[in-house]
Amino acid sequence: MRKVFLLASLLLILIVILTLKQGRSPEWGNYQKEYFTKQIAKLQVELGSVNDETKQKQIRQEIVTLQNRKPEIINLVLPNGQVERCKTCHIGIEEISNSHPSNTFGCAVCHGGNPLSLDETTAHAQMFGGSHPGSLSVATLSCGGTGANGVACHSGNHDSAQNLVDSVKASIMSTKAGELSIVRMTFGIDKTKEVPGLSKGQVAYLYPSPLQGRPNEGSFRQNCLGQCHQSGGGIPVPLSKGTPTTINSNEEGVPQSKQISKSDEEIHGNGCESCHVLTNPSHTYIGDDTTIKANIDNGHGMVHSLTTQIPYTQCNQCHNQGSHDPLKMTFSVRPDLLKVVRDWMAGDTTWTDRLSDYYLPGELFARCEVSLDCIDCHTRQDVMGDDKLYTSQHDAVHIQCLDCHGTKEKLPLTKKVENPNDLMFKEYISNPEFPELKKGDEIFITTKGEELPFLRHNGANWIQTSRVTGKTFKIPLVVGSRCEQTLDEQGADSCHKCHDRTALHP
Repeated sequence: MRKVFLLASLLLILIVILTLKQGRSPEWGNYQKEYFTKQIAKLQVELGSVNDETKQKQIRQEIVTLQNRKPEIINLVLPNGQVERCKTCHIGIEEISNSHPSNTFGCAVCHGGNPLSLDETTAHAQMFGGSHPGSLSVATLSCGGTGANGVACHSGNHDSAQNLVDSVKASIMSTKAGELSIVRMTFGIDKTKEVPGLSKGQVAYLYPSPLQGRPNEGSFRQNCLGQCHQSGGGIPVPLSKGTPTTINSNEEGVPQSKQISKSDEEIHGNGCESCHVLTNPSHTYIGDDTTIKANIDNGHGMVHSLTTQIPYTQCNQCHNQGSHDPLKMTFSVRPDLLKVVRDWMAGDTTWTDRLSDYYLPGELFARCEVSLDCIDCHTRQDVMGDDKLYTSQHDAVHIQCLDCHGTKEKLPLTKKVENPNDLMFKEYISNPEFPELKKGDEIFITTKGEELPFLRHNGANWIQTSRVTGKTFKIPLVVGSRCEQTLDEQGADSCHKCHDRTALHP
């Protein structure tokens, strides 16, 4: 009995010692120490490259401050009085964007979870989409939620144009209705491009029996419908890491028997993040948050930051990686993908590199389409939908060449700006190099009435400003040109009959 009591006492003492030790060195304290150490190392490197004495003194002071800094609980008090402690662990995390400052919005409004907890398991419980709150399965709770000030975010607004979470779920990128329609027509299931039974918000992978139980239905789901950032599927990875052969769906409501296992080399895009969070070819994090760096899994943005300045290289990671064969149900990676990745990693590419990287080999394009980025042409409704369910890319895309260049008979459509502080304009014009929009400015509008504030008419000049780089381009007009188009041939497909450049024949 005495031995049992002695052992129990020793065990109790050991538990107390471990508890006290853990209290002195909590995990969040280790994260902060690691952050301080890495910041000191960066400053020391910077110090060695600076010659200005004033700047050197400033850097040395910053180093001393970090060396003396002790871990502490970081309480973020929001305007509504709520307290969050997320930055106690995520001390080095970047601000998500200027329009979503953490001291106003906090973290939980987008990520969910338990922001008062300092335990990783408890803090991350019930997070929206895990580490990907932009996934369409949870975007209504995150991007479409309500801010700390009680104002609706990207859903639930009186102005339907602001409800982007709702419209993107009906977009052709989300539904993949174009692939459904063309394949079903190819196999004689439908006589028209309409897809019976497809509804808004229903991603194609959830569409019941797209090929009605035919032998190639499994391949169609795996190699075509599954491979999409909106469907919870995989996107191609650089050839240096191998090509994924299996696609996984984590969408809620998909029976386990219909889910396809995920390969180790596969990368998943996640809804809103696929465009608005810039990534590198390996989809790895390179920012200052040591807790994210400790997670070696891929599938992260380069930094914890949203942007509307989306370069073509971001779009290229999904749209120009290869091609699907609707008959064989296979995906072929483009043969020059390694060069495309190398050009991306080299930084700003030359026009020649853009020429070869922008489109799949053999695809037709006009010269202006290489000089510009995708978002310089494609409108908000092109990309994120207009809340209508389209079943072909031709119908879903609003922008046409005539919207910028006019026709033989008419100049491009324009309108005068009445309120330059309109939220819609502010979201379009996110580049600080963009020319200021003033009352009375004459901006372009599409034939469907969508405003294009990055295209303007000023006297004799018709100018486009790149939404990514801020560079300006003079827009050539069809009026007065040698163009021979007819009134019924004024869409992009018709223009490409003459403006038919390819990477091999620029």
